[in-house]
Amino acid sequence: MHSLTFLGTGGGRFVLLSQRRYSGGIWLDFGTKILLDPGPGALVRAHQFKKKPQELDAVLVSHKHLDHYNDAEVMIEAMTYGTKKKKGILAINKNALEYISEYHQKAVTVIVPKPGEVFTVENIKVKALPTFKHEEGIGFRFITEAGVLTYSSDTGYSEKLIYGYKDSKILLLNVIFPRTKALESHLNTEDAARIIGDVKPELAIIQHFGTAMLNAGPEKEAAFIEEKTGVKTMAARDGMTVDVETLRTEERQLRLSGF
Repeated sequence: MHSLTFLGTGGGRFVLLSQRRYSGGIWLDFGTKILLDPGPGALVRAHQFKKKPQELDAVLVSHKHLDHYNDAEVMIEAMTYGTKKKKGILAINKNALEYISEYHQKAVTVIVPKPGEVFTVENIKVKALPTFKHEEGIGFRFITEAGVLTYSSDTGYSEKLIYGYKDSKILLLNVIFPRTKALESHLNTEDAARIIGDVKPELAIIQHFGTAMLNAGPEKEAAFIEEKTGVKTMAARDGMTVDVETLRTEERQLRLSGF
């Protein structure tokens, strides 16, 4: 099964600090296993949701904010058997590389892709995508046998982003704000609806929720997007797994005591 599992759906400093939603990133399993934006708790959440960090083939970091890179080093250690075996890839935005120690960089193959550049992780093609008005970050486009999965990372809205998102089976957007709040460096629900309406993926998923979004209700915001665009849209939840082939979802309701 080609799948993605949310090790956390929280975004922004206050949700990160409260862990009202987890911040462990997104675990991609295409046969090849990739961890995307490992924020605080990635290792703990991987174990909680029954993933095996030692099986990772790559860790990807989109930009230098704590909720996107914090656990990159510990996940590199897990991937490389405590750095005893050079193994796997760290693909990281240029402005986040300085946060990764030389010791950990030596344990992996380091790739620093620019927007538009393509690299491979095992048999998976990955294209780095631009973001808009957000820390010169990058998004990622994954070309798999089951279809194209596109991840926006944190970004503001720009029509220029649409081209990179086209032909996505699943479009995964970091939507930190609801309709009632706007900031040019992040997406809100209205921005997401404009993007999703133009791209028309088979499935749109919103995630990376800040406090205002959680208070507004992510499911209500997703329903608004779906009504406005006609595209099936869901709000991600911690521990939710999506089958890329069938678009079906399943969830693990595991808390810390249930490891």
